[in-house]
Amino acid sequence: MTQEIATAAISAASSVVIAVVALILNYRGFTSLDNRMLRLEQRMDTFQHDLTEFYKSQGELDKRITRLEDKK
Repeated sequence: MTQEIATAAISAASSVVIAVVALILNYRGFTSLDNRMLRLEQRMDTFQHDLTEFYKSQGELDKRITRLEDKK
């Protein structure tokens, strides 16, 4: 009977250890994914700002070209 209890206890303990290790590894994976998403958001913000500046410059150039064409 003692061996059966020991076997059951070892089986239960190993299942708990495996579950805890899986949770820890999964948490690290989510932290890494969260950091990557944050960096991606920052890059997207930079891209959006650059695109806004590009369209501003393009609009100003269009105005200047129109004025030059009107002078001719």
